[in-house]
Amino acid sequence: MEDKFLMQIDFIFQKEKRIAGGTNLKYSEESFDLLNRISNNIIVKTRNGDFVFEVKKVDVFLSMTGFMNIGITLYDRKEFCYLNIGDKVYLMSV
Repeated sequence: MEDKFLMQIDFIFQKEKRIAGGTNLKYSEESFDLLNRISNNIIVKTRNGDFVFEVKKVDVFLSMTGFMNIGITLYDRKEFCYLNIGDKVYLMSV
């Protein structure tokens, strides 16, 4: 099974170990089913390699255009410093 694209990183909050980005997801039951899969781990694909991070907390909020924005707080790992704006976040296949 292939990893599912979730979002591109638009903001990185180093101190909080938090990333945030917009999605093309609208507020719907299908979207929340997808977001419920962000339970334990995500994959971030960077120019430095692919990194698996353990998810601590997920926040969802709507943009002015009605699309979902997602904030993901991660458990601390040294690889967090390799994340950059524009890196891609994927849900791990189960």
